[in-house]
Amino acid sequence: MQNNLATLIRNTAARVRSRDFMWAIGISAGVCVALIIAQLADWRLAVLAWAAFLAALSVRYRFSSGRVWAAPVQRIIETELSAQKAELARLRMAQGVARALPEPLFILDADGMVEHANPAALDLVGMTEASGRHFASVLRAPSVFEAAENVITSNEPVTVEFTTIGGVERTCRAHITPIETGDDEPNRALVFIRDLTSELRVEQMRADFIASASHELRTPLASVLGFIETLRGPAKDDPEAHDKFLSVMQAQAERMQRLVADLMSLSRIELNEHVPPRQSLDLAEVTKDVIESLTPLFEASEAIVDFTKETDQPTDIRADHDEVFQAIQNLVDNGVKYGGEPPMVKVKVGRGAAPTPFKDGPPAHRAGDSAEQVAARLGVPVDDLVYVQVRDFGVGIERSDLPRLTERFYRVSVERSRKSGGTGLGLAIVKHIMNRHKGGFQIESRPANGASFTCHFHAAK
Repeated sequence: MQNNLATLIRNTAARVRSRDFMWAIGISAGVCVALIIAQLADWRLAVLAWAAFLAALSVRYRFSSGRVWAAPVQRIIETELSAQKAELARLRMAQGVARALPEPLFILDADGMVEHANPAALDLVGMTEASGRHFASVLRAPSVFEAAENVITSNEPVTVEFTTIGGVERTCRAHITPIETGDDEPNRALVFIRDLTSELRVEQMRADFIASASHELRTPLASVLGFIETLRGPAKDDPEAHDKFLSVMQAQAERMQRLVADLMSLSRIELNEHVPPRQSLDLAEVTKDVIESLTPLFEASEAIVDFTKETDQPTDIRADHDEVFQAIQNLVDNGVKYGGEPPMVKVKVGRGAAPTPFKDGPPAHRAGDSAEQVAARLGVPVDDLVYVQVRDFGVGIERSDLPRLTERFYRVSVERSRKSGGTGLGLAIVKHIMNRHKGGFQIESRPANGASFTCHFHAAK
């Protein structure tokens, strides 16, 4: 590049010298002619002087190297280029640091337009590009935009806490600080956002876990303690009572074990509910794996389970495999527990809106999100949804119970739930899994005709 620059400068200098030489010839010739016409000098002397001037000028240009002319200019240009390269290197490093930050970062100009947004920031607002857009249209948090305006005006940093508006609520803290440009241009603002959702969820999860565990474990613990006292006292020497009470104690201990496992599972799901899943999986294949894994349960309960894939189109979704597996497993397990004698369960996977299994007869009661509601929330056509539906043929669910089925520890029949080993957390877990996947969960039922449970997901592109 330096050789090309030197050649360019020499060629430019040569053209300038040639042009100057021609101008010198023309001007000196004009002066000679003017002197001769004005009879201020003898024409022979004027011509001789003009020839001598041209000869001297030719010698000067002939022995003056273009490199000598080009060297000072080249040094100045190279100095400027080096300074610009160093500035570009610093800018690239700053952009690289911003891209590598795991937390969202925006840079705003004096008018509130986004000049730069790192990948974490784009992920926060759900966009692929934010540069050139007004900050108020990018992040729906008026308090943050107002604070950024004040920072640009007052040149004082500000910290603001806000809650995002969307499918999953996030609590964040924005640190806004001015960026001084060092010239006459107005200041810019740097907005650094820290997601506090996980920290707050951990605190809430701890409080909920203690409250739920203390409430639900009280009864089985009291039962176990009562049997222990009986075994130490009146039934101390009664082998038949020993076997009976130990069997009941084991059942209560297993119930507590299931309860703690479900509470821990629900807590983990709630903790990550605001984090979008990244895996890509086939919903039909996951459903088949769930059914295959529950084969011993089907055999033990003599359940009849039928699986159907209702479409030839792909059923790929972007999801967390373990969570989707657990959601379908909970629904199928519930279908076996409450699906009649013997239990009968139908499982379907398809595209678009899941068909209602209660077309004939009186209308069924519903609770939750329909396919149309899910599609409208996601801003996609209904055909871009993928569903899994689990239907049982049990006694059904009363209309008054439907809206509360996804509440923690809510049971339609407490006695029946405990006999079947239920903890009252299965559908709550399904609901939170669907919240994380920005999908929808709907329950339909008609008394004496069973119930259906449908999960709608956004199809992967």
